[in-house]
Parts: sequence; structure tokens; C-alpha cells
Amino acid sequence: MDGAANASLIALVAKTFGVSRGSVRITGGETARLKRLFVEGDAAALARVAASLYGTAP
Repeated sequence: MDGAANASLIALVAKTFGVSRGSVRITGGETARLKRLFVEGDAAALARVAASLYGTAP
């Protein structure tokens, strides 16, 4: 089940940030509830998306 949940998380993050699934990696917490992710892409664009999710300016 963990593999399916991680795959779903990667798909969701990729869709949210507008990047390919291959651009998202779990770098920590693969088997834990809390995860650390790496999202590869244009830093400014990723910052804008992250800021919109947190309701702050990039």
C-alpha cells in the first residue's frame, strides 16, 4: 500500500506544480506519514505555485 500512496502523492504534486511525475522525488520519509519531496523545475514558477498554496507572496 505504501508504494501506491507514494505514487499517488507524486502524481498529485506533479499535477499541482505543473511538472512531470519524473520531476518529483521523495527524498525522505518514504515509509513515514511525513515526507520530504524534491520538485525539479523552474524555481520562480515553483515558488509562485508554493506561495499560492500557502497564501503568501513568493
